[in-house]
Amino acid sequence: MTTPNQAQQRHIRLIEQGMALQTQRRFPEAERCYQTVLAENAQNPDALHLMGLLAVEADQFSVAVDYMEKAVRLLPKQAIYRNNLGNVLLLRGDPDGALVHLRKAVKFAPRYVEAITNVGRAYRARGKAEEARKQFAKALAIDPDFERAEAGLAEMMVEIGDMEGAVKTFRALLKRRPGNVQALGGISAAKVFGEDDPELAQIETALNTRSLTPDQRVLLHHAAGKINNDLGRYDAAIKHYFAGKKTSGLQFPIEVHRKNYAAIKACFTKARFGSYSTAGNPSHIPVFIVGMPRSGTTLAEQIIASHPMAAGAGELAGMRREGKQLGYGASDVSVYSQRVNDLDQRQLEQIATAYLRTLTKGRSHALRCTDKNPQNYEQLGLIARLFPNARIIHCRRDPLDTCASNFTQSFDRSHGYNANLTTLGAYYRCYSDLMDHWKAHLPLPIFDLNYEDLIADQEGSTRSLINFLGLDWDDACLAFFDNTRSVTTPSRWQVRQPIYKSSVKRWKRYEKHLGPLIDSLGDLADTR
Repeated sequence: MTTPNQAQQRHIRLIEQGMALQTQRRFPEAERCYQTVLAENAQNPDALHLMGLLAVEADQFSVAVDYMEKAVRLLPKQAIYRNNLGNVLLLRGDPDGALVHLRKAVKFAPRYVEAITNVGRAYRARGKAEEARKQFAKALAIDPDFERAEAGLAEMMVEIGDMEGAVKTFRALLKRRPGNVQALGGISAAKVFGEDDPELAQIETALNTRSLTPDQRVLLHHAAGKINNDLGRYDAAIKHYFAGKKTSGLQFPIEVHRKNYAAIKACFTKARFGSYSTAGNPSHIPVFIVGMPRSGTTLAEQIIASHPMAAGAGELAGMRREGKQLGYGASDVSVYSQRVNDLDQRQLEQIATAYLRTLTKGRSHALRCTDKNPQNYEQLGLIARLFPNARIIHCRRDPLDTCASNFTQSFDRSHGYNANLTTLGAYYRCYSDLMDHWKAHLPLPIFDLNYEDLIADQEGSTRSLINFLGLDWDDACLAFFDNTRSVTTPSRWQVRQPIYKSSVKRWKRYEKHLGPLIDSLGDLADTR
């Protein structure tokens, strides 16, 4: 008969074995070790925590949070549990929730530099640049060689527009740690490269390192693509982009996606909107900037946030999170639509009030406040129910330029459509079709901000935009590039520059490689 002590020792051995397997990236075998422990003791905190880490490796963040929250409840003062739970919440787009656990991790372990660094990352995600800088500096005061803190400090400099300082910091890190992947990836986005810059050669050397993880290899391929693009070596650039996509292994269920959109259109019609007798919050503050990624959403927010009576909240995850909780993305595509239809007055007010609190936090002066999560175009039916006085800004850009720019980015797995040119074109068509539906049926005003028109007539387009928001004109909106607010999207370099025209028809640089995209876009592709 096995004694409790013998069972405990066996569980320790299984967990140690699982950790060794996990280090070797033998994840199914590691999972068997942890699940064996949990089958005999469902309250083993180490096994729960490690199952959470395995879920992170599979990008199953909700599952990871569930496991880690159970571990934290069992050992609430275990700093490493708090830190890793906070890190997952950051990955899931919940910096406020992450800060709760990360601060406790630092409270329980005051010299835990990884947790301190993650507090800085959470402040970065909230657009709190100065607070983030203090945390990175605090981590580096404890451990001057902690690479993630130094890279985080440099990335924060990029976000506030201090490109020179960022490059200097990245290069100092690379001097001490040649081949550091985070620094090589970060510096590629911080400057326009010339022939004499050494980083491309360093990236190519690093790509020959066998120990790289797939994610690191993807990051370096995209960095090499960006540098080659700067140098005008377009064939070499797109070769790296294709390699990055192949390495990522990303897939996207485009047929399921089409069915989801069809269900949305069938439910949210002009007649259905007219039948609702309840609404959420009457505030005029929310402004939702939507569209495809790389269509000018960051630029639109930067322009608006430069107005003294407006503010930009960045890409908030709240609306998409509410959509998922209501069933968006479920295998039964009718679940979401039915649940949104069934929301009563109390539920609408509760959701709207909570969202508005996040949107306006630290921005009490603003008459208008933007959420520039482009993907919110999928949630406009829910948004109309929650905020009947909200305004929608739809950013539009030439489809080929939009898609080509998407292809050159390394997004997370939720954007897996950009890993394949044919799928990318099909996804764009789905997006365009859904936006056409909203324009015909949504009871909210939608302003089309055309990127090419903005480039051709900055003042005229900007005045129309500010007028749509019901704000008085302010010349600061024309000098958006002087705004020092933190910008965390891939466009953070571009919005520090005055309006320039070189991004129009940029897809032509790669035209001979884009055949599958052009075919997939069909009549939406203007190849002139």
